[in-house]
Amino acid sequence: MAYQPDAALLWRVAERGLIAAQESEDPHAIGVAAWLAAQAHRDSGPAHFDAADEVTQQTLAFLEPLLPDASDDVLAIVGALTFEAGYTAARRGETGTAWRYWDKARNLATRLPEEYYHPVTSFSQAIMGAHAVTVAVELHHGGESVRQAAAADAVLIPSRPRRARHRIEEARGYHLDGQPDSALAALAQAHEAAPETIRYNGYAKRIVLEETEAKSPARRRRASELAVKLGLLAA
Repeated sequence: MAYQPDAALLWRVAERGLIAAQESEDPHAIGVAAWLAAQAHRDSGPAHFDAADEVTQQTLAFLEPLLPDASDDVLAIVGALTFEAGYTAARRGETGTAWRYWDKARNLATRLPEEYYHPVTSFSQAIMGAHAVTVAVELHHGGESVRQAAAADAVLIPSRPRRARHRIEEARGYHLDGQPDSALAALAQAHEAAPETIRYNGYAKRIVLEETEAKSPARRRRASELAVKLGLLAA
């Protein structure tokens, strides 16, 4: 819904999702609906960051008392919402707060079975390295982004779309760190993992288009080939 042009439709769906979840009285459903709504608010820009935080914090206040007897799914959605709080803090440039929430989310992830993978949010032990890359990228810390990407690279993310998003975040980190060739390589991996994911990603498209005008002929060629695959340039 976020990729279609009618913003009112997105908010209508997010609101109805929250209402339906609350009426169900299912903690997991409430958590998932809040996770989606918080993302919609945050990705709408800085004016909506407070709304994203409000949804996240209210839902965590409801769910955290249930943790002692929680199922893996409820534990995972609490972890996912905790990371979302850190993600929003990173968007604000609040370094300490962002990493503190990431740390808390990582601790929650260690309580899940090693093979567990939440089907909606991807929350798991396997995703925490990718989340660290995201925090560093949103804080515009290029060197830290690259270090976190190197640490996370050995972990296979089961979901192909989520794997593609991680590669895009890696590309953003390399781009911030002045490594355009590595950024293009990561974007090529993203396309290989899930072509439909990268086609809709604004960050990926901006990096590719920028590199189609690079001084290096080899890099221009690689970027142009990828741009054609993404439908940004005609063959």
